[in-house]
Amino acid sequence: MRTVYWKLREIIRGSRIFQATVGKTVYTLQSLYYSRTGAVRAKVADAGKAGQSGKGVALCVRIRDEAPNLREFVEYYLAAGVSHLFFYEAKSEDDFHTVLDPFIRKGVVTLIEDWPYIPISPAAEHDCVLRCVGRYAWMGCIDADEFVVIKSNSTIDKYLEKYSMRYPAVALHWRQYGSDGHKTRPSGPVIAEYTRRSAKNSRHVKVFIRPEQVVSYRNSHSWYYCGLFSTAVNENRQSVFGSISNSPTAEEAWINHYYHKSNAEYIAKGKRKSILDPVGIKFNSRTPDRGKDYELNANEVVDLSALAYHRALCKLPDCSICTAVGARSLEPR
Repeated sequence: MRTVYWKLREIIRGSRIFQATVGKTVYTLQSLYYSRTGAVRAKVADAGKAGQSGKGVALCVRIRDEAPNLREFVEYYLAAGVSHLFFYEAKSEDDFHTVLDPFIRKGVVTLIEDWPYIPISPAAEHDCVLRCVGRYAWMGCIDADEFVVIKSNSTIDKYLEKYSMRYPAVALHWRQYGSDGHKTRPSGPVIAEYTRRSAKNSRHVKVFIRPEQVVSYRNSHSWYYCGLFSTAVNENRQSVFGSISNSPTAEEAWINHYYHKSNAEYIAKGKRKSILDPVGIKFNSRTPDRGKDYELNANEVVDLSALAYHRALCKLPDCSICTAVGARSLEPR
């Protein structure tokens, strides 16, 4: 019954009519209820009493057994203008310390390991908000398989500066990447090895929030914010009600989502019970059927935008991405 329930849930939530009516109404009512109440909001308000104005961008990242991907991930976001990365780790069996310790010593990474709350969310995001209030202007809730791309080659912090203070969050749409024909994990960087994606932009978003303006975490895609009828906005400054926008736009900025990766990695993750959030624990999104859908629909067009973006911005002398890729052509292969 649980499998049937979650399949129906996914179909209903994916309906444009549902999102334009019921989804929008539910989020608005919930937002009104949470707009100025709750223990998290009280803690955020208390943390902001010092009156300090944060600068730059921080990331909140949940990890479990992500060590092979972490150096690339950190180097990518440092080049893209992120000031600090907070990693919330739980139940990992790999050597994440070897990868992250050099960045911790440089002061650009904070590692919160053996996170005691399962699921990791929402406690991790609430903790990270309190760490960011007054220190950073923006906090992005990004997973280790998500890479932000700005078309103009602007850094993320400069791009977000364009949005007025009246917007509590900026929502960026996914571009979903498939296996690119890889049966097993390739040796090179993710952004270089996986070059094929869906031709359509996903309606799902991830958000960069203003820490002092949040009330509470809603899910990994959306939050509740201070003020009546307050919502995140997309790149066109249109309101995004919750996790999905019916008009996915990715002209200026978006997130390359390397969800599938190689077939072996997809299968391995599908066999392991998620600990990230309540929905992930109840609903296994990496089923064989979904894997087949990705093979059909997420390898349609070639897109090397993340690699081009990193190459335009990176000034790190020992960057593992640049070393591995060298002068590789950005022309579709």
